[in-house]
Amino acid sequence: MRLAIDEVRSGQSATMIPQGEIGLKKRILLALLCLAVMCVLFVEGGEGARVKAAVPTGASTVGQVPGDYDVVRTEYRIHAGMHVSFRRFIGKASTSSKWQVTVQSAQYPKEIEISWVWPRSDGTTPVPTLRKLTGLERGRTFGPLYGGNDPEQTDWTAPWLSREVLRELRTGKVAYNFKMGTFSVTGIFAGDLRVEGETLYPIELNGRQVYIPAYKCGRGQMVVWNNIENPLVLEYKPFGIPLVTGVFGWKAESISIGGGQL
Repeated sequence: MRLAIDEVRSGQSATMIPQGEIGLKKRILLALLCLAVMCVLFVEGGEGARVKAAVPTGASTVGQVPGDYDVVRTEYRIHAGMHVSFRRFIGKASTSSKWQVTVQSAQYPKEIEISWVWPRSDGTTPVPTLRKLTGLERGRTFGPLYGGNDPEQTDWTAPWLSREVLRELRTGKVAYNFKMGTFSVTGIFAGDLRVEGETLYPIELNGRQVYIPAYKCGRGQMVVWNNIENPLVLEYKPFGIPLVTGVFGWKAESISIGGGQL
């Protein structure tokens, strides 16, 4: 009887040893697998950091080091002689066409008079079109409609926002009852213009390549200079089909503010 019990115990031990070894091997393999995953994540994280550092810093968050260019936070005021050169966009496609806007006279924010022109493809410049903007103090309609039956005077603010709208974006990150002023459902009816992020925008300012602080807003439609004295819409990407709406987009490439020194 004792011999039988010993044989049974011996048999149990014989079967238990392989099971323990298998469990140990599983734990070792699991640990090695976890270590491998951590190594992969570490390598990818390092590569991601290096790639992120190499990305042009025009999309950097305000406060980050922007690279070799200076960050200009001086709030240059709109005044006569200010000139902006925009690259025109049709839909999402950049064109070779420029849009030149010059401030002819300014009593900002009460009113300013601008002239604008699209230089011809042969390099010649047609007679500029004049427009007086009277809504730069409190106007809440953007109205980026140029090239049609342009009004000689309007309370629409494009290519700027009004001081009141920018002030609301600064303090509460949202401007209520704002209209794009385009021929679309979202353009006709008032909505909310919300800040979606801050950025450093690359621009040639008075002959120097610099960065200026700006807000991204309008569901990706706008990048606005965070300058209460000059709330220029640096970039505008309209919704809709340009051939239907007649509205083109733009991206500011250079700003010249007469007499302004960096």
